[in-house]
Amino acid sequence: MKRPLQKPDWSVLQQMPLGLEIDEIEPGMVTPDEARLRSETARLQLDDGADKPEWFARYAELRSAGWSWRVACYIAWASCPRKSRSPETQEELATNVLGLTSDRQIWTWRVKNPAIDETVALFQAAPLFEHRADIMDALITSASTKDYKNFQDRKMALEMMGDYVPRVQVDAERHKPDDLGQMTEEELRQIASLGKTGPVATTENDADSEENDAGDE
Repeated sequence: MKRPLQKPDWSVLQQMPLGLEIDEIEPGMVTPDEARLRSETARLQLDDGADKPEWFARYAELRSAGWSWRVACYIAWASCPRKSRSPETQEELATNVLGLTSDRQIWTWRVKNPAIDETVALFQAAPLFEHRADIMDALITSASTKDYKNFQDRKMALEMMGDYVPRVQVDAERHKPDDLGQMTEEELRQIASLGKTGPVATTENDADSEENDAGDE
């Protein structure tokens, strides 16, 4: 069963950056002083530059929630649709925007801090819920149109309202066992066959029995 998409909970946005392991100094690449200078220069260029990227507002929101600027920048960029990301690649983001020598540090942050990718997913799902009313309106319009082509939308709407239950689900609930250990082999075979299009599988003893019956005839 597919897990339903979770509605974004913005209250956790300020909690996620707490306790993150974010090392902005690239091991063996630059000195700590040079790393801080590169970081500050890149941050000022992003914050004060005239040409703001499309994802800048999201970046600013993350900064207000307590995220470090480089991680906030990555999350805002990664949560954009791939075709509209600017710059296009993670490597370019690292070197041209974040002031890093490569994107290796970004990979390290993500491995050590699953909250980063979780926040990316949170932002990616947000637009869907923002258009929830529009989607429902489109479903209603389609499902209420008297045309056989709209059958699937009617079926979906009825399922959502609880007025229609798929037969497979009904059969599964009807034959749902309370204790498999108390069931006979035949009962277990019948349950296992639910949802299959072919005949119920037979055991070796059943096959022998059928052959004997055929011989008696």
